[in-house]
Amino acid sequence: MIHLSSNAPRGFYTLKKTDSSGRSTSLSFENLITDIGLNKLGTMSADDIVRNFYVGSGSATPAFTDTNMNSLVGASSSIQSDSEGTQIEVAPYYVYLKKTVRFAVGAAAGNLSEVGVGWESDPSGSLFSRALIRDADGNPTSLTVLNDEYLDVTYELRIYPETSDVTGVVAIGGKDYQYIARPGNLASTNTDGWSLGRSNTSVSKPWAYDGSLGAVTGLPSGNADDGAGAAVPYTSNSLQASVQQMWGLNDGNLGGVRSIRVYMGWSCWQLQFSNTSDGSAIPKDTSNVLSFVLTHSWARG
Repeated sequence: MIHLSSNAPRGFYTLKKTDSSGRSTSLSFENLITDIGLNKLGTMSADDIVRNFYVGSGSATPAFTDTNMNSLVGASSSIQSDSEGTQIEVAPYYVYLKKTVRFAVGAAAGNLSEVGVGWESDPSGSLFSRALIRDADGNPTSLTVLNDEYLDVTYELRIYPETSDVTGVVAIGGKDYQYIARPGNLASTNTDGWSLGRSNTSVSKPWAYDGSLGAVTGLPSGNADDGAGAAVPYTSNSLQASVQQMWGLNDGNLGGVRSIRVYMGWSCWQLQFSNTSDGSAIPKDTSNVLSFVLTHSWARG
């Protein structure tokens, strides 16, 4: 098994209330991701997790063990905007999912002091994130929403991949190979890159290459041929996902496999292999099968 690297999720809220004359007030702050929220990333896409938004009047300090809002006032899943992408202009790079949900006039009326998101209309047991509403200085505060005002809540989830190379040695066919692993295609959010619309149970075909690794925004070079992948069942609370990648007798026969790219849930990775004795590539041909179990993990940033 090769453990690729860790991904650090972080979330950010913006609350904006607007009155009948169009005047608005907004607050922005970071959040706490719960234990059950981190665990849910193992079996569900972030797009499906960030589905319902909650506001409340509770003031209890958020904790990783939270499973419900402190004092629920209202819930909404009325999505006004929905986008995803990557930020690769400056380090640290990240992939993001951003949604705005509206609470209609009167639906969130009251003195609000907490906010959350989750995957069910009832936050009990489905709370991905909970935060106290905070002012510009980061202090807990309340946001008073009147009966003639509506409230827009924006949540942005970011995944920060570890972009430094991960190295190690793996035995293949009785020989040791040095590997270098790094993210791939960070510039893309479609099926070829990173996407928080995919769950960790989704698997795409892996590809073998006879060329070297590319940059974290690119892919390996050279000729390529695909194989097959299958997700390994998620182990509750492990905070890691594994995929079995395989090139059969008629796959990946490029005169030697130097690099591979793999898709695991929301992520895309590339690995390069060199025999520790002579630097040669993996000698794949029609007489053998090439197979790996690859794992990526996540934890709070």
